[in-house]
Amino acid sequence: MSSSARVEFIQHVKMALNSDDPGRRSLDDITQNEPSADDLRLLEKIANRGKKSHMTLLERLVEAGKLVNVGVIVEKDADSAAALISKIAAEKCAEWGDQKSVVAWDHPLVNRLGLAASLLPLDIPVYFSDWQPGTADRSEVFRKHAENAFIGITAADHCIAETATLTMKTRSGQPRCVSLLPSIHIALIRPEQILANLNELYTLLKWNPVERAEGITRCMTFITGPSKTADIEATLVHGAHGPRELYIIVLTG
Repeated sequence: MSSSARVEFIQHVKMALNSDDPGRRSLDDITQNEPSADDLRLLEKIANRGKKSHMTLLERLVEAGKLVNVGVIVEKDADSAAALISKIAAEKCAEWGDQKSVVAWDHPLVNRLGLAASLLPLDIPVYFSDWQPGTADRSEVFRKHAENAFIGITAADHCIAETATLTMKTRSGQPRCVSLLPSIHIALIRPEQILANLNELYTLLKWNPVERAEGITRCMTFITGPSKTADIEATLVHGAHGPRELYIIVLTG
């Protein structure tokens, strides 16, 4: 671009940004401030899904999980889910060292499992992230536990059936490190949390009153399958930047 053309371009930009320019549009003019009719119909569809529709989405999630190396497992209740987690913990080897340990979110779905009792016979300690804001020392101690753990157990906010993608907001007692640092990540969800696609998720986040009130918190993480990379010789390797294995347990009872 020549010097004169550059000056002319900058002048046009300055004119467009001039607050006295009657043609300048405000932010309200270019953003959507109310849900459209399509948005409202989609919100109603999500809210009114029955058991049959939830099961259909669950079937889609199971198939999508196979494509991205995610084990989607259906369990009836907390007891059967706890038994499954104990089985995984017993059969899998710790990636670093011989001592096995588990870190878990402070969340109703996770707390119902009674993990401390179910893993006690295996001599596997469980550390819960039940710290609160302002307790920096406790959060640092928990982070160390997460670094050394071989299994991290979380819940999730939603799960996308189309891509087997978990969406997880970071909150007090529900830090990202539980899903990122251990070698194995296990997430628990209910069928009602399964959405068809990202369009449904974005519509909920933007227009659902509860979602709008909370916002995305400090962070919102999207997880599709275990960590993977093909940087070296185009060979796919799992676990390079996070968990090597991911399981989604769907509690249907």
